[in-house]
Amino acid sequence: MDNKVEVRKLEHIFICNHCDVEYKKGTLLDNVKLIHRGTSNCNLMDIDTSIKLFNKYLSAPIIVCAITGGHTKAKEINKNIAIAIEELNLGMGVGSQRAGIINKELVDTYSVVRDYTDNLVIGNLGAVNFVMDNWNEDIIEDAVSMIDADCMAIHFNPLQEAIQPEGDVNFKNITILKEVITNYKRKYKNIPFMAKQVGEGFSKEDGKILKDIGFDCIDVGGSGGTSWALVEYYRIGNEEYKDFSKRFLEWGIPTAASILEVRKVYDRLVIGSGGVRTGMDVAKTLLLGADCSGLALPVLRAALKGPDKVIKLLEKIIKELKTTMFLLGCENINTLKKDGRYIITGELKDWL
Repeated sequence: MDNKVEVRKLEHIFICNHCDVEYKKGTLLDNVKLIHRGTSNCNLMDIDTSIKLFNKYLSAPIIVCAITGGHTKAKEINKNIAIAIEELNLGMGVGSQRAGIINKELVDTYSVVRDYTDNLVIGNLGAVNFVMDNWNEDIIEDAVSMIDADCMAIHFNPLQEAIQPEGDVNFKNITILKEVITNYKRKYKNIPFMAKQVGEGFSKEDGKILKDIGFDCIDVGGSGGTSWALVEYYRIGNEEYKDFSKRFLEWGIPTAASILEVRKVYDRLVIGSGGVRTGMDVAKTLLLGADCSGLALPVLRAALKGPDKVIKLLEKIIKELKTTMFLLGCENINTLKKDGRYIITGELKDWL
């Protein structure tokens, strides 16, 4: 295996931990104003945040989005996250499994999660590799078997690939994924497939394409959280590339807008991720149309310090979510999505 991939992954972890890599324009979730219920008519202690996702029960509508894998440090990070999601009964995704597909010595940096949790685990492969490397359903099965995946995410990251000097940029004929997914379900097993963005968001037009391909779920991965253009800006030494990349640091569809865009045409499961930082953010993604929420960067930084830090972070977010639901007068997630009231202001209103 070309160890440049492993080095690049380590660089990404270092930069995300030590640099300011978040979008300045935000997620536009601040433009969602929640309407307080003064009577509440709820007991805070009875608030139920549980959901069922991909045939797994979660204590809250929260997953840890794909972060890492494929290098030695990743094993510790994935272990710490797995311990936390087992403790709290949540779900998690692993980073791109390409490194483990190419180099079997790196498989344990992903498979370690199954040593610590039986909860929801989501695999991860890059969409571009199915075009450029002619990947097929057998590659998917390698990735699924690697972590006993409950769901397989196919990630789309054209901005990141365009910014990287070594990026893979041929996303043409991406609809070949329809045949690959169909073949996998026929040949192996009928697990759900998720189309995942990594911080650039999906549009209404994307939602139509992804539905036609046959994806069972869309993770909007909107802008407002980690900017991969900014990560690559810090990583790239070539001044010409740095000057080029900085023009795209704020590129993308903000998370709140991406949820609304996708929901116009997509009637299956939606994950609202990208810059989600609080329990109130989680509630807002659900009110806009998501079925579950996800976050990554804060979890990465906590996981580098140990599983207890991850548990503490996620417990805080769940407590904030319960308090928000209590103040909206919503006892469970179904009631929140059905009866929770809000208004949309500012730039997000323009998107509508």
